[in-house]
Amino acid sequence: MDSNIMSLFPWFQSGLETFKKVIEIQQKGMSAAGKSLDDLALGFRKDLKRDQVSAGPDHSNGWAPFDLFSSLIETNREAAARIMDVNANHISGLIQKFDAEYKADLEFLDLFTEDPPIQDWKFEYTDSDILLDLPGMRLIDISTGGPHRIGNYGVVFAPRAGHHSNIAERTALYLRDQGLTRMAVVEQKCANDIPLLIDGKPHSEDFESQVAQFKTILEHLKARTGYPPHLIAVCQPGPLLLTTLILYPELGKTFGAAGSPMHTEGERGMLTDFSRLMGESYIDYLIDIFSGTIGPGEVGEGRKVYDGRLQVLGFYYLGMDQHMKNFRRYYTDLKAGNNEAAERQKEFYQWYNRTHHFPAEFIRDTYKKIFVNNDLMRGSMKIGDRIADIKNYPVHVPTWALGGSQDDIVPPRQAVGHLDLIDGLADDKKLAIIADAGHMGIFRSSKVLKNNYTDVAKFILQHSDVTKKKSK
Repeated sequence: MDSNIMSLFPWFQSGLETFKKVIEIQQKGMSAAGKSLDDLALGFRKDLKRDQVSAGPDHSNGWAPFDLFSSLIETNREAAARIMDVNANHISGLIQKFDAEYKADLEFLDLFTEDPPIQDWKFEYTDSDILLDLPGMRLIDISTGGPHRIGNYGVVFAPRAGHHSNIAERTALYLRDQGLTRMAVVEQKCANDIPLLIDGKPHSEDFESQVAQFKTILEHLKARTGYPPHLIAVCQPGPLLLTTLILYPELGKTFGAAGSPMHTEGERGMLTDFSRLMGESYIDYLIDIFSGTIGPGEVGEGRKVYDGRLQVLGFYYLGMDQHMKNFRRYYTDLKAGNNEAAERQKEFYQWYNRTHHFPAEFIRDTYKKIFVNNDLMRGSMKIGDRIADIKNYPVHVPTWALGGSQDDIVPPRQAVGHLDLIDGLADDKKLAIIADAGHMGIFRSSKVLKNNYTDVAKFILQHSDVTKKKSK
């Protein structure tokens, strides 16, 4: 089951809950004061109206100056009413302002005290759109209704990085809108939803299993149209998807990766420097200390997992400056009533804070094979009894790579540097892009989509199979 990262800090949540109660009491007190003021103003006007009716001009004594005296009284009553209204409106406005600020404070605190909603794709899909339901992932068709100009599917492999796979949604939908109308996404399952036994045999989610499932997906998409699909990796799946292509070159029309740790020696980075400093055994130590076992009643019962909350906590640490800026901006937008901007930040952090857990064997392979040993680039990526080597990249498959100039998780040369290691591939079959963005911006920034993924879409379409077949 996915978890709220804040559950790592129950004492902190408890303190914030207490703080929220204080604010709620203040808000109720201010609301009560506002209601009392409104009642007072309403009562005052009623009294004026009643006095006005009962104290009309009296000419019975025949004294004419009384008319002037009575007129002055009535004029002052109206002036008093207007003054009361002005003051009441002013004070009421102040109370409403304070009330809005209290609500903003409470909504800000809710981000850290309330469990984020369960995450899913925003696009609508039904069971019939799930083309494959594999042990560790699902293949979901999001194609347009057709007709389709190209025969190839575009398939976006979402990351298994501690969150729901819908981080890849904007990329997939944008590419679809640019002409890749046959489009599918690969959703990675939380470890809790991956069975430990399949047909009575233990199921591992290590790299070998991932490549086998990737192969099944690519074969299925090729069989649906008769054309090999376009392979698109968002972040973590990049090296694994490239490994699959090298081992099964007939299954890819093009290959591309965005923000992926492809060549982890292409540039120094905090994550890779730390991994190599600590060595291979460090991940075994972390798994022993911080892993758990899926309990009874869940699909993954008995499976050993690595806590996804710790992974996301590490991401917070790497990008703490940016996260603090985001939180300040969110708070400022709430206070200023910039609801649209505030809602975007809220939705992002609801996604970010709702963590998924890793199969222990998967996080072990990722750490050792990618971040410590850079196996694929060194020619030592072992899958079963086969070896995958970047030197064996199929040169008939055009390739692109996208990195972020401000990416603190996958520095830009780690994301695109593998292209320099591919020999025999014509220049017009390579595309390297460095976007002006950080890691998350590569996948969710409208500016990056427009400025950079537009070029990616053109590159993919240029190397697609045009078909006149009836669309499926």
